[in-house]
Amino acid sequence: MPISSEEFESGELNLSLLITQFFRSNPDYAYSVEELMQLLEPSGTILTDEDMQNILRSLEREERIKSKIIQGVVYYAYYKPKLGFRVGGSYANH
Repeated sequence: MPISSEEFESGELNLSLLITQFFRSNPDYAYSVEELMQLLEPSGTILTDEDMQNILRSLEREERIKSKIIQGVVYYAYYKPKLGFRVGGSYANH
């Protein structure tokens, strides 16, 4: 996966950015934590389950991804904002 110029200069990966880029590149699919960890491992990104959970919760709070429990498994997907403007936490289409 490509890295940003900031990451290149600092020599460190921003894991939140890496995961956001992954979701943005795969907007039509949802992934479990285990699947995400396996998919990111070949890029040299090895995280603990707890670290991955923390990053995913942070990205969800920032509305970059969304989650849904399906048959007892939490899946995460890219958050595609609706067109319109926000009114009190929701979008109003005009």
